[in-house]
Amino acid sequence: MDQKCVICKSATYHEHDALITSLRKQFWQMIPMRHFIWGDWESTDLERDENAALLACVRVQGEVMKTIIFHEHTTSHSPSHRYIVLFLKKYIEKIESTPNYDLDDELMEFYVSLAATTNLSAGSTGMCYKTYTLDKEQYTKVVLNEEQMMISQGTTGLQTWEASLRLADFFVEHPDIVRGQKVCIA
Repeated sequence: MDQKCVICKSATYHEHDALITSLRKQFWQMIPMRHFIWGDWESTDLERDENAALLACVRVQGEVMKTIIFHEHTTSHSPSHRYIVLFLKKYIEKIESTPNYDLDDELMEFYVSLAATTNLSAGSTGMCYKTYTLDKEQYTKVVLNEEQMMISQGTTGLQTWEASLRLADFFVEHPDIVRGQKVCIA
């Protein structure tokens, strides 16, 4: 039986790990904050904010810094700095909405430092990485270097199209439809 966290007492260590895995996957994909699921996307009730206490757990805060923000993959294939600031801002807001919260000093210091040096305007340009994990363990990855602007250099071809992601998800859930078929035509 999985033990309850001795710090937050609101979840098991397995639930902590599932939460971190879900947050990391969405973070690497640069899911917009308005669509970001602040819980384990496989088991969260999207109508309720039931993960506030879990998100505020000091252990989880440390894991967010260690296994998402400072993860080896994040440091070598970073989402845009603007995205990281927006993620941390929203995460800190979630923590602060919890009664009697403790905010991790490293998390707050990193957020303030990055926010002070990052252009937060919506029209930020430049290339950044998006990473799509193909397995639950997040070992198999597709890493794309993408333009942050929807239209750049006179084309829309420098970003992953949302429709392609939805179609890929559909085929992953219904593999019989494409089994034995060519799905990419060059």
